[in-house]
Amino acid sequence: MSNFSQFTATLTKNFAVISTILTTAYSTSALAEIPQWSTSATDLKPPSQNLSPEPNSTAPSLNKKPKNSTTPSNPDYIIPPSQNLASEPNPAAPSLNKKPKNSTTPSNPDYILPPRIAPDEKINTLTTSLPLNNIPISHLTKWQFNTSQTFADTANNDTFFNGTLKLNGRVIESITRDNIYTVDQKATYFQLRTVPLDRKVTTRTIEPKTLTGTEIQLSLTAACFFPDTPNDQKCTYTPGLATDRNSIDSEFLVPTRILQSSQVGDVVTPETLAFIKLPGFQGGTSSQPIGVDLFFPNAGAFPGNTQSQKTEIEREEENDYTIATTISRVRQVVKANDTEAAIGRTIHGFTVFFDDENRGLNRAIQAGAQFLPDIIPDLKGSENAVNSNINRYLFLAANNTRLPSSSFTIYSAGVGRAKSLTPDITSLKQVPRGSYHSIWLGFSPIIDRSINEGRTFYDPTSPQVAIATAGSEGGAESNIELDSAVNQDTFSTANLQDFYAQVYLSFLQQDANFIRESIYQEETSYSPHLSFTGNWTGTQDVFRYYTGVIASEKVNFYLGADYTISTVNGWSFRAGGIGYTNPDRDYYSQLFGNVAKGFRISKNANLTFSAFFNYAIDRDTRIGDIVNNSPASELAASARLNWGIASVGVTYYFGDIIPNSFEDRLLLEFSIRPLKTVTFSSYFAPVDETSSRSVYGASVTWQLNNKYNSPTLSLNWQNQEYNYGQDPFGNNIVITDNTFTVLFRMGKPAR
Repeated sequence: MSNFSQFTATLTKNFAVISTILTTAYSTSALAEIPQWSTSATDLKPPSQNLSPEPNSTAPSLNKKPKNSTTPSNPDYIIPPSQNLASEPNPAAPSLNKKPKNSTTPSNPDYILPPRIAPDEKINTLTTSLPLNNIPISHLTKWQFNTSQTFADTANNDTFFNGTLKLNGRVIESITRDNIYTVDQKATYFQLRTVPLDRKVTTRTIEPKTLTGTEIQLSLTAACFFPDTPNDQKCTYTPGLATDRNSIDSEFLVPTRILQSSQVGDVVTPETLAFIKLPGFQGGTSSQPIGVDLFFPNAGAFPGNTQSQKTEIEREEENDYTIATTISRVRQVVKANDTEAAIGRTIHGFTVFFDDENRGLNRAIQAGAQFLPDIIPDLKGSENAVNSNINRYLFLAANNTRLPSSSFTIYSAGVGRAKSLTPDITSLKQVPRGSYHSIWLGFSPIIDRSINEGRTFYDPTSPQVAIATAGSEGGAESNIELDSAVNQDTFSTANLQDFYAQVYLSFLQQDANFIRESIYQEETSYSPHLSFTGNWTGTQDVFRYYTGVIASEKVNFYLGADYTISTVNGWSFRAGGIGYTNPDRDYYSQLFGNVAKGFRISKNANLTFSAFFNYAIDRDTRIGDIVNNSPASELAASARLNWGIASVGVTYYFGDIIPNSFEDRLLLEFSIRPLKTVTFSSYFAPVDETSSRSVYGASVTWQLNNKYNSPTLSLNWQNQEYNYGQDPFGNNIVITDNTFTVLFRMGKPAR
């Protein structure tokens, strides 16, 4: 049975169970590739929440041997026919290429070599390496830990850490009587990881303003002619209105309450009449307040003030993480006969998030998935001896599968197959392809974004002063004129007898800052989705397909594929695309591709030219009710020169060619490795028109020795700029920040 048909049968058997588990899921998730495996500390940053669906491929270069490879150099073979990739030669073990003479196995007549635990040092790590929740592990992994802390003036970050501990594990090998060699790898791992929970960015725009204010004070008394009032008395012809100065709004500096103390027609006492004739405006006595006394500290504003003519920006970012703990059971079974080899890989995982909105549903899904079966590849035996020259592309295909990034596996099951190497294979082109097909069920991050207004207020920065005042008061012998209109009645000094009027007006001014807050927030949750993916990996090309469904309120199906090919003369090409039925801001349809050409200049120098593009077709541009266009497409060309211990690169990003592209940017990079364990690198962007940019930065990385899990320390610095456009006076509003990141990683292999 072929590997594809075998896995299809297994999938059909288990799909009903998985579909039932996913039916109740209601949140969306992402499908993206796992990050490229790296031994550089600069790649140990916390996973970015800008979830690009197409990071770098996980497969090693098809034209280069992997680092630390033990394979002898041979231009005609990926693996020399004499090397057994499943297990290094063991003098105590029977030869896998021929049956042992006079072999006696009284304990188990079904085996030439009964099942036994293989020594760790005899197993090739290529055959046991796999990604576990985005962390590369092998049978030698005992524990590994990395942590990072970022410091910045505008950002507050929790400490990020990620740890993996092997609880138990063993590798069992055997040879059956019908010549099937089996390596059965089992292990249980505990992982502790901080994952993004909330991200909050508060932006404060501080605009200098000049506030204008007004103070209006007036009163009008005269002989009473209202009905039921004696003619020899004085009445007020204005209502008693006064601003409650204790009610001035502290944010917008406007009155919130006007007090009324008297009405038109009220009789004024002789004491009050005498009091209002004192110099200056008098609003009556405490027992009988009269007249109008209105105060408006903010009657309007115009840009700039005596202290500043430039708008400023303050930015404050808070990143909060939560803890996720995972127990994973890993099983990988590799079988080989005389002509081919097959691999079956199964992972059962159970993750608990300390903060989980979907705690009940997520745990129910995981509990049900624990009963899904392990995948054991089917392989026929024969009378011929086992061919120990297992094709390495069997393992590369298994690790070349497309997995969701920043995700947690609930259940992963796949099967692969590849023809083994034979003596008649004399060139790379003749090496058969490896294939792998798998199903994946897990949790992926879902980001809920929002933009809200925070506080908006005036912050006075100087005392209020009167820039102009005018006023007058008197009776019939003065030249004062005043009209009072109340409801339908109008009263004028020209028609009133024995009147006395007060009229005072002041224009006020005050320096202040007008402050507006905008709050951008991301809330991350983890929800289930299901994917089905496969690939065919050969010496020069890789073809991958991926499809699945995201269990969200709007069911989101996706389908994609990509193809990579490399030629013997240094050319490489890649093209692909993915489409979503309900694209959103993170998971959207796109087309992508790149082309590269390498040139060897000398024994220790080479030059590479490349170009690449990514076209975001239907990315959502709205956050709630707000349109927020964030670039997602790019078109770029680059060149890189590697010369001995130094490397120089230049990349130019072309803006305004593909819709919704990043702006023009020229990036220069330089790195040097004076020692095998020390690397210095830096970059500079002399041209960068993006609104959020890093113009220059540098890093230094030091490893205790040149091994993957050796203690590694990395110090990184970035100068970051945030451009918020221009203020009313044409000044650029820019925030500059320096970001420092300290990264540390260490681990211990099993031996």
